[in-house]
Amino acid sequence: MANEITVSGTLSYSKSNARASLSGSLRADQTGDHYVQAVQDVGTSEENIAKGDIGTIGWCAFRNTDEDNYVELGATTGVYTLKLGPGEFHGPLKWNSTAVFAKANTASCKVEYLLIEL
Repeated sequence: MANEITVSGTLSYSKSNARASLSGSLRADQTGDHYVQAVQDVGTSEENIAKGDIGTIGWCAFRNTDEDNYVELGATTGVYTLKLGPGEFHGPLKWNSTAVFAKANTASCKVEYLLIEL
């Protein structure tokens, strides 16, 4: 089977009389067959986002459900390339790594996520 993963997104801007928008979508093949959708409590010490039996993470999306604190995420320990502010959502993202490392700033945060195996 092919094209098991569907990725789509839109970024829009509107201020005064100016407007801009860019949308796109793609379909991707999946070599494996695992995925994980969950909510994890992320503390102020670095931890792994639970990925179950996923080997390499291909696509992902994250939501920080905390109202006050941010969470940082990265593919390498101690290197955070994504910052989720309070209530922010990021995704879908091409990840292509075997791990997601996470660390909350001031207090533990609940992070909702979907990881799809490459």
